[in-house]
Amino acid sequence: MKKKIKGWLLANLNYLRNTNGFGLYEVIGIAAVLIVAAFVVIPGFRNFAQGIMGQMDSWVNDSIIGKIFPAS
Repeated sequence: MKKKIKGWLLANLNYLRNTNGFGLYEVIGIAAVLIVAAFVVIPGFRNFAQGIMGQMDSWVNDSIIGKIFPAS
């Protein structure tokens, strides 16, 4: 039974061993690059979004609320 399973796995997963296409090391490398990029890019997006939200808040308070709906 073990030989049948091993033979099936080797036959069906042989595309990971060939050198013509993507191999296991390429897949692991791409995954590692994506993980590192996520740790670098996501905090930058958070700071970017906080800056935009802060500027929008001050714009709404100064332009919209201050000029269109002034306190009487």
